[in-house]
Amino acid sequence: MKNKIILFVLGLSLATSLYAKDSGFYIGGLIGTSKTKDYGKETFTATGIDNGYSQSIEETDLIYGGLLGYDQYFDNFLIGLEFDGYKVNSDEKRDTQAGGANPWHYTSEINKVTSLKLRLGYLLNEENLFYISLGKAKADIRRKMYDTNGITLLKELNDSVDGNLYGLGIEHFLENNLSLQIDFRYIKYDQVSFTVQDKTEYEDLTERAFTLSFKYKF
Repeated sequence: MKNKIILFVLGLSLATSLYAKDSGFYIGGLIGTSKTKDYGKETFTATGIDNGYSQSIEETDLIYGGLLGYDQYFDNFLIGLEFDGYKVNSDEKRDTQAGGANPWHYTSEINKVTSLKLRLGYLLNEENLFYISLGKAKADIRRKMYDTNGITLLKELNDSVDGNLYGLGIEHFLENNLSLQIDFRYIKYDQVSFTVQDKTEYEDLTERAFTLSFKYKF
């Protein structure tokens, strides 16, 4: 019985070591799609009470960019740190209004997004790694507020907005130093407010992105 236990442990250890990957730095490129929702509501500045108007802007855009990072393997387990940045191929989108008559109008446009995240993964087999990710992101976004005619510009804001990132993905190893990565992320950005005349607008931005990356490990 004792010999069987020893053989089992040795066999398990050998199987684990077969899946282990080399630790190290990597670079890569990415392409994908990003779906964002920019939701806003108006309040009276003096009282903070909602005035009944709200706005919603939804966009689906092509994204492309690059990434770099470091992977540290402990047998089948991964702890990694990854930085990426991507350009959003976005046009200025106008809002969908809700509320009373003669509302103000808003537009928003995201230019680029950067993120730094921790990856925690597990090697399912020699070719595939499953991981989850947690991190911080920053989006460069331009917002505009127009008068009730939808033409007269009342205010323009160019913001860098921080957010919390949550994600998961699969990395498929083509060779020991080449891989394809499929990644899904959700980002909840910090609320932004701006005031025009007697009203204050509060904006909440969320993003869902799906990317395919090609990575080279040094």
